[in-house]
Amino acid sequence: MARWLDKKLSKPLAFFIKGWLYGLETSWIDAKALSATEKAIAPLKPSEPTLTAPTHYTQPSEVEGLDIIQSTYEFTRTRDKNQD
Repeated sequence: MARWLDKKLSKPLAFFIKGWLYGLETSWIDAKALSATEKAIAPLKPSEPTLTAPTHYTQPSEVEGLDIIQSTYEFTRTRDKNQD
């Protein structure tokens, strides 16, 4: 197709169209790969999210503008116990 464009169109126009077609092809391949990946991992995804939002705690300190900030979160073990 690139040779046909080079023969039938001027060089700048053929260059532009070939670049546009390359971008289109790249986008199509990305979309196809994303779709295949989503289909493959759909049965393995958990139905509910496993993360919870962290809690933040702020306490004023002796220095003005320099508060004590603490962040805590809960997590669950994702590896088997015998993988340690």
